[in-house]
Amino acid sequence: MIVLCVLAALKSKLPAKAAGLSFDSMGPLFTPAERSFLGVLEQVLDNRYRVFGKVRLGDLVKPAKGLSKSQSTTASNKIRQKHVDFVICSATDLAVIGAVELDDQSHGREDRSARDAFVDQALATAKIPIAHFSAKNGYAIQDVRTMLYSAFKISVLPATPITLKEEPPAVQPIPETKTNQPQETYIEIGPVCSKCTSAMVKRQAKTGPNAGEFFWACSGYPKCRQVIAIGQTN
Repeated sequence: MIVLCVLAALKSKLPAKAAGLSFDSMGPLFTPAERSFLGVLEQVLDNRYRVFGKVRLGDLVKPAKGLSKSQSTTASNKIRQKHVDFVICSATDLAVIGAVELDDQSHGREDRSARDAFVDQALATAKIPIAHFSAKNGYAIQDVRTMLYSAFKISVLPATPITLKEEPPAVQPIPETKTNQPQETYIEIGPVCSKCTSAMVKRQAKTGPNAGEFFWACSGYPKCRQVIAIGQTN
């Protein structure tokens, strides 16, 4: 009898695979569009903020006090398997500043629209703001800054310009046409950097044999100096 009890206890501690279960990797945490937009957020936000991805809704909100047991159970079930794409937090204490959703074409479906409406309402009742951005090939940095400021009531400091210290390649942003109106920086999203997985942005060589030609450069510069000639990304 004692032997049977010991065997039963050992069986309960066997790895999941030994119990007939096994799992496969889900692959990259982000889709290519999400990885690219994460690079944009990291360029827009200064070091007072941090960005987290794929955060469970249940880690952001919980059933409010005063609900009945039945209502609390229903609320818990509704938030259990939902998440938001990105969460922006204060770098000092990781307090939640707001949530960000990147909406692709699938968000136009009726079921996705209903899901989005529920998530927005759940966050609103918890007084957590959310900003929605449409997925696209490029983003105007000033537009992203303005939308985040409007949604989260935060001030985002302009990014510090990078001073290049070596040549070649001497890389400068794509020249913009001077007008009487203020010009905004537009980031055209390219491939994902094969070295650090940051988004790559279009740049133009200023000097050297390839002067005037455009190429993809890692947005993680100067930490990552990966460059790819346009036409070699396929």
